[in-house]
Amino acid sequence: MPTGVEMSESSTDKLVREELGALAGALITGIFLVFIVMGIQFESPKYSLMVMATIPFALIGSFGLLFLADSPISMVSMLGFLMLVGTVVNNGILYVDTVNQMLAQRVPLDQALVDAGVLRTRPILMTTLTTVISMLPNAFAFGRAGAMMQGMALVDVGGLTASTILTLFLLPTFYRFVHHAGRRKPDELDLLDID
Repeated sequence: MPTGVEMSESSTDKLVREELGALAGALITGIFLVFIVMGIQFESPKYSLMVMATIPFALIGSFGLLFLADSPISMVSMLGFLMLVGTVVNNGILYVDTVNQMLAQRVPLDQALVDAGVLRTRPILMTTLTTVISMLPNAFAFGRAGAMMQGMALVDVGGLTASTILTLFLLPTFYRFVHHAGRRKPDELDLLDID
């Protein structure tokens, strides 16, 4: 290039970069607000963190489906991630709240984990299937509007599917681990009672 001439970012690239940054900030804010709402509901940060663990489950499916469809991360797909944060935690909330209610009724932990899974599997699958099925036309890019919204649909379909499957299998184990974390063993409690 001639002396005094240098390459610079185009106004379009600059605008896209700024918008993606703003959407990433909105995504982080959304995650924080969801955490606060669940903290108020459960009155315990450990249960809120447990439910928030479903978000990484969703990211596995979202990025996986974007990769398989060879779809780039765009402003539309970032909007899909923003929607996904509020949607995927619903399954975890249903399950954790049911287990908490059963434990309040003095049901043993292992039985509560199994019974909550039995009671909540159908509602969790129904709500996930209705959302996924409604997004499929856009995910397959049927029509002009479908092609425009494909990134958001792929994020939501992949995220909800992976999150639902992993939540149903892994959340009971995670609940059990968090429930026992920080508690004294029964023999330690017995020694304290004797003293």
